[in-house]
Amino acid sequence: MPVVKFPIKELERLLGTPVPRERLARDIPMIGADVEDAKGDTWAVEFFPDRPDLFTVEGIARALRSWYGFETGLRRYDARPSGTHVAVDPSVEKVRPFIQCAFVRGVDVTEERLQQLIDLQEDLHWGLGARRRRVAIGVHDAAPLAPPFTYGTWGLDEGRFVPLAHADEMTPREVLAKHPKGVEYAHLLAGEPRVPIILDAKGGVLSLPPVINAARTTVTTRTRDLFLDVTGTDEWAVGRALNILATSLAEGGGRLESVEVRRGGRVEATPRLEPEERALDVEESNRLLGMRFTAEETAERLRRMGHGAQADGARVKVQVPPYRADVLHAWDLVEDVAIGHGLANFEPEPLHHPTVGAQLPESRVSERARRSLVGLGFLETMSLTLTNARDQFERMQRPPTAVVEVKNPVTEDHTMLRPSLLPGLLHVLKRNAHRDLPQRIFEVGVVTHLKDGAPVFERRVAAVHAAGRSSFSEVKGVALALARDLGWGEPAVGKVDDPAFVRGRCAGLTTGGLPRGVFGEVSPAVLEAFGIGHPVVAFELHLARGPGDHVRGANG
Repeated sequence: MPVVKFPIKELERLLGTPVPRERLARDIPMIGADVEDAKGDTWAVEFFPDRPDLFTVEGIARALRSWYGFETGLRRYDARPSGTHVAVDPSVEKVRPFIQCAFVRGVDVTEERLQQLIDLQEDLHWGLGARRRRVAIGVHDAAPLAPPFTYGTWGLDEGRFVPLAHADEMTPREVLAKHPKGVEYAHLLAGEPRVPIILDAKGGVLSLPPVINAARTTVTTRTRDLFLDVTGTDEWAVGRALNILATSLAEGGGRLESVEVRRGGRVEATPRLEPEERALDVEESNRLLGMRFTAEETAERLRRMGHGAQADGARVKVQVPPYRADVLHAWDLVEDVAIGHGLANFEPEPLHHPTVGAQLPESRVSERARRSLVGLGFLETMSLTLTNARDQFERMQRPPTAVVEVKNPVTEDHTMLRPSLLPGLLHVLKRNAHRDLPQRIFEVGVVTHLKDGAPVFERRVAAVHAAGRSSFSEVKGVALALARDLGWGEPAVGKVDDPAFVRGRCAGLTTGGLPRGVFGEVSPAVLEAFGIGHPVVAFELHLARGPGDHVRGANG
């Protein structure tokens, strides 16, 4: 989670009302954080990633002023028109279609504020921006710029500019191949013949998003006026990132100016700082919290969280601040009611129906599988449940199947829930290629696939054995021994074809007429795709196929 470091004196100045430091250290966690260091002149606070508006000292002070009751309710920000615009060329539609911009005038850029600005930019890139895939932010010294601006594309060799932290001009192709940031983020533009570019009226480059700014707009302690550009593939996320950045700078004394974005026949001024209108059902909120707040009491607690809130019969009309990126559902407002009330103010209640815990059936069969494989000389591992189509299908030589996709993945490596355990085990072998052979590892875990459009959770066990020489007979013996230990009776072994395994050296395991899974020698093409240079045998079996071992979900 992001760790925000700030001078405690700056927080005290922004609060405007004296608060003992001991109380600050006790209360900051109550708004969603963990104080890591509150002893010196610089404090370090780790904030939950769902609240990027708290990733600066200005954002922390804004939230505390409201929570303490110094300034409750919706805080409004004015952005007067700058008189300029950015024209969006249609060529960006298929690459990175959205852009929003703003000017912030009169900013006092100290060394500390500059570092905090860089940290906020990177924190937004990491979380809300999904490692720049969803959102990328450019912060520029406005002095060298000649408005208006154009957001368009260049061919990879069409033009040259000096990128940030570099001395020589480079083409976009050279930036992506040679500049450290270009190499790091080249995958975001892979395969594109034309890349995004932001130019001013004189043809000067501001940025090659989402990779690097131009050196000519570098922000220094001499900078007083900033130009912000936010580009991305998700218009809502682009707007929220700009709002968080712009309002944070406004809290520090900057004056906001809007920039028109002209995209096709659509013209709008950004940043869009109007609050989002929502409604909260008071009865539902009380049911979830176990409280009996009136509509006005609920509204008062929401105002302590910086919302505009007004009781309206059995509901509360809520105005969500434009910098809040975490209010996606009515229950997010319920959480704010709880925080606004004070988490420490909830009275604990005794259990009305005490129960004795017991293992679920699926947990018992999983434990038997673990004991069996450990006894057979395997070491247990645990891999991520989030994966990607490249590992699950392309590298495994298997055709794609219906999967549960992540709507807004943080990285390209985590775009879906895994439908198979084997790719994760093969990755472990790859990362341990420098260690001695043999290597025998297994995993018991849940996989997910779609059936009739609904997600189905299934518990499986998979194992791999890497050695100088590995045979089909060896993995068959392990699979049959596991089946015996699980009490599956006399399993049947039959020929199957699975492109992840060597043809003719692959078999299926069946018990009671139900297929349990597959085992065999892993295909050399699969090993090459994962970067593994020695033979591997493997199996993957269902742990929930017969009476009494059905998996009811992903618990246990």
